[in-house]
Formats: sequence, C-alpha cells, structure tokens
Amino acid sequence: MKTNKLVRLFSILLALTMIFALAACTNTNTTTDETTAAAETTTAAPKGTIRLATTTSVNDSGLLPYLLPTFEAETGWKVEVASAGTGVAIGYAQAGDADLLLVHSKDQEEQFIADGYASTDRQSFMYNFFVLCGPASDPAGVKGSATAAEAFKKIADAKQPFCSRGDNSGTHNKEMKIWSAAAPVLKLDPAWYTSVGSGMGDTLTKANEMNAYVLTDKATYLSMKDNLPNLQILVNESDDMKNTYSLIGVNPEASAFAGKDVKINTEGANALMEWLQGDEASALIEKYGIEEYGEQLFQLM
Repeated sequence: MKTNKLVRLFSILLALTMIFALAACTNTNTTTDETTAAAETTTAAPKGTIRLATTTSVNDSGLLPYLLPTFEAETGWKVEVASAGTGVAIGYAQAGDADLLLVHSKDQEEQFIADGYASTDRQSFMYNFFVLCGPASDPAGVKGSATAAEAFKKIADAKQPFCSRGDNSGTHNKEMKIWSAAAPVLKLDPAWYTSVGSGMGDTLTKANEMNAYVLTDKATYLSMKDNLPNLQILVNESDDMKNTYSLIGVNPEASAFAGKDVKINTEGANALMEWLQGDEASALIEKYGIEEYGEQLFQLM
C-alpha cells in the first residue's frame, strides 16, 4: 500500500516538474520574440535637422508625408519641410534657410546653379504631368485638344474663366510658357483671367467655386478630387505638360553667404538626396497612389 502511494506521489511530482519546465521554455520563447520585434522597430539615434524647401505639389499630394517617416526612422535625421511655390522655395535657399531643394522649374533651377548657390548639379529623379481641369460642360471645347497650347487658345478665344496660381511657382511658370505658345501676343484679360496668387490647393478650390479652367499637377488634383465636384480632367498628359522634379543641394560656400551666419547641413542634405534616389524610396514612389487612386502618381526618371 505504501509503495503504491509513493509511486503516485512520484508521478505527480514528475508531472509538475515537466509543466514548470514547459512554462519556462514558453516564457523564454516569448521574451525572445518580443526582443526581436523590438529590435526590428528600433529607430536610429537622432542626428539633427535637414531643412527641405520644396514645391507645394509634392507635399499637398501627400508624397512627402508618405516618404519621410521611413527616412527619418532609418537614418535618425529629422526633415523640416517648407512648402511653397518654386520661386519662394528657391528664395529660402538663397537666404540660407534651406539645405536642400526639391522643385520643378528648370529655368529657375538653372539660374540658381549659375548664381553659385548649388552644391550639386540639377538631379532630376521623378516626374508626373500637368493636367488641364475645368467644368464638365467644357464651354471652351478643350477636350480632345492635342496639346495644352491648343486648349489654352480655345479658352482665350471663348473668353472662359481661367484661374492661375500667379505665384511664380513651377506650375505658374509652366502656364506662362503654354500661354506664350498658344498666343504670343495674347493679353490675359482680368474679365476672364483670375490670378489667385496662392498655392495649388487654394487655386483648385477657387477654380472649383468659379467653374473655371485651371492648370494643375495631376497628383494634387487627384488628392483633392473629392472636394472639387465642379472640376474634371479635360486635357491629360500631352507632350507639352511633362512636369519634372529635381533635387539640388545648397552650397555652404556660396559667395552670397559670405559674412553671414549661415549654416548649411550638407551631410544631411546629401543623405536625403541619396535616399530619395535609392531603391527603397523608388519602390515606395512606384506604389504611391495605386491603392487610393488606381494609378501611380509619380514616375521615376
């Protein structure tokens, strides 16, 4: 009898030992998994701030808010974005208030470089297209035009409302080139031509209110489309509406900075330029817009 009790007691103790051992193994595995997960989400140590001056389209379209958190987490750099028309953005760099430019106006960019403000060449790395939007009724009959210049001439001939950014931005400069090609001696009459003097979002909103035609980058229009019920794309991706975006580093040794307390973060600017043109950013850019809009919003060069 005593022997049977001892056997049962021994069996119970053995079972308890096995249970505790199994629990210890489980806890060890859980801790390992949690440590691995934590390591995977660890961000790089902070390094400092990069001042990026850029056009409104890459910001208003949501591209930069989509890209920059990944760059910041991986590198430790913090990016401070100043978003304005290209002319204003370049002005920030000329004042020493930007480390890097991301803009889209070739003539202004080349002048910036010629004036000695650039630490790099003009590095074009992506593009999209300007589009001409307007009311669905299309009173000027621009739909089907082979070029933007042809469409603009129809708008001027019909004296239909047109909203312009009027802000010396890349988009505004492109618009002026198209008007020049459409009718070199054309007078832009305030009776039908409105200069908003603001960014792309404000200009689209005004055009929507006025049932007016407007030139915009496609990405910003698509990102705002739900709030623009009176506008639709009427001329899309013609040869004269390609919109190229370039990166340009700011030269800390620019003669205009001599004697001034200007500090340019060249290391950070170079890191961001390299990342934006690298494989990871390229993969992200190629995906951007497909899920929400059904198409890629920016194409790589």
